[in-house]
Amino acid sequence: MKFVLASIAVAAAAVAAPAQAQNTIRIGIALSETGNLADSAKHYWRGVELWRDQTNAAGGLLGKKVEFVVYDDRSDAATSARLYERLITSDKVDLLVSTIGSAQAATATAVAEKHKRIMINGGGASESIQQRGFKYIFQTAARISAYVDGIEPLMKKYNVKSMAFVSRDYAAARDMEKVVKGQAQRNGVNMVMDEYFPSGNVDFSSQIARARQSKPELWVSVGYPNEAIEMMRQFRASNYTPKIFVHNGVAQEDFVKATGKDGEGAIGMSLYEPSLKTSGNAEFVKNFKARYNYEPGYYSSFGYNAVYVLGEAVMKAGSIDQEKLRETLTTMKLDTVMGKHEVEPKTGMQIGIRGLLVQVQNGKREIIWPEELKSAEAKVPMPGSDAK
Repeated sequence: MKFVLASIAVAAAAVAAPAQAQNTIRIGIALSETGNLADSAKHYWRGVELWRDQTNAAGGLLGKKVEFVVYDDRSDAATSARLYERLITSDKVDLLVSTIGSAQAATATAVAEKHKRIMINGGGASESIQQRGFKYIFQTAARISAYVDGIEPLMKKYNVKSMAFVSRDYAAARDMEKVVKGQAQRNGVNMVMDEYFPSGNVDFSSQIARARQSKPELWVSVGYPNEAIEMMRQFRASNYTPKIFVHNGVAQEDFVKATGKDGEGAIGMSLYEPSLKTSGNAEFVKNFKARYNYEPGYYSSFGYNAVYVLGEAVMKAGSIDQEKLRETLTTMKLDTVMGKHEVEPKTGMQIGIRGLLVQVQNGKREIIWPEELKSAEAKVPMPGSDAK
């Protein structure tokens, strides 16, 4: 990717010119240029990049230009750990931001904590990341249980009696499964399918065949947009459609574009929408769309939010001193494009941002939950479903 090459070039120039480096604040990030997270990381980076350029145009942080040192972690957790070790010990960056993806964020944050370096966990939603007694890691990504905030109201509203949980196998999904199982038990919903598939899987015919037999009313999946796209295509190709299909990947513009009419009625678990009436969001959406020719989804908002919170903490602390920043970030509450930023002081876990449900209606994502934020009424069942 061009952004990685450009960022490394900038970093090399900064190392070669110590005098120039004194006038910059250098932020390190190991980003997934390649591998299964590359598409998601592209959107995440664009949020980061937009904040960087806006910040520099406004005079930088503490009067210094912001630069990023970026490496490709290849969507691999072990590689991510090695690269953050390099960013800290060799590149000697001033600040750290995680990549997107809970596995990489888990190893990256462990390295940062070992060196007593502040890291913004901008893309690791798994709650386990923040439950290890770390003192230097602060989560701006909404914690994983926020993704499924709307599933229980959905069960209740449509009197759901049976459901399937089908997910790519990774830590964050298992966190979500625990929450969803509790919701199902409380509401008398029978979990007729509970399955995980490996990373890289693109064939969902076996799950669809089992769903034909067990007939779940609600199908909930966790993974990435490409998996949601393939599921929807295979639903339509096999002439099978669940009554209610929910996947966090549906909340990305990639899903809407790739599935077209086939995606109508799909519901996405979202943590951000361009239509949200949150602080600075209208300007963020306007500037993002002007630059990239599409509206930001939640991966882009994750990236933007991570560096926005970091920047505000630096300005509030008046320093990049790690202990001063730790003290600031522990108690700082902030209105952001994603909503209220607030962390639990003992763990650094995000507790302010809540989830949304969106549905594809007429080629657009409409907020259908929570009630106070909805832009449209939900349409259930999905077009093509046998359920009434």
